[in-house]
Amino acid sequence: MNAIEETGSLREIVSPFAEQILQNLLYQGNRNDCAPFTAATLIHAFTHQRVNPLELAQEMNKPVWRGHVPVIRRIPNWATFPWGIVDVLRQYGLASRWRFFIQINQLIEHLSRPILYLPILLSWYPLWAHVMTLVAYRPGWGFGFANTQFERTELDWLEEGRFLKLWNASFRCTVIVTP
Repeated sequence: MNAIEETGSLREIVSPFAEQILQNLLYQGNRNDCAPFTAATLIHAFTHQRVNPLELAQEMNKPVWRGHVPVIRRIPNWATFPWGIVDVLRQYGLASRWRFFIQINQLIEHLSRPILYLPILLSWYPLWAHVMTLVAYRPGWGFGFANTQFERTELDWLEEGRFLKLWNASFRCTVIVTP
């Protein structure tokens, strides 16, 4: 898959890592474990270490000590904090950080570079959140994700307006990974 593919008159931007991530995409089933499964997918894709995502989820339920500071990575069996995702990815050797207020242009312009974005999507009513790996953008169509909620290993497209509504609800919180 090329970083930029011509699609008629539209330019689809695809991450150079899209195929690699989709080949390693793990299916979470009906669990509340999108962050552990997304992290495990990236660990498999970039470090070639095999991590059981269910065991990773249980490990993330427990606080860990980083120096003199406890890091609470996850509300057990429910929500994972962005710093929890970063902590696990770093533990497995993947450079990562998290930020609020990432600009939409940054996502689009950097998509073809060796950087990964994991936007945190949030709905206040009904209350839920989800994280997945952004791997493509098509103007007029929306954003393509490697989504652990689906058993299929193909892009899951989210219309741009819907994506922005859910992403803005989390104050555009995003985990940024440099594999």
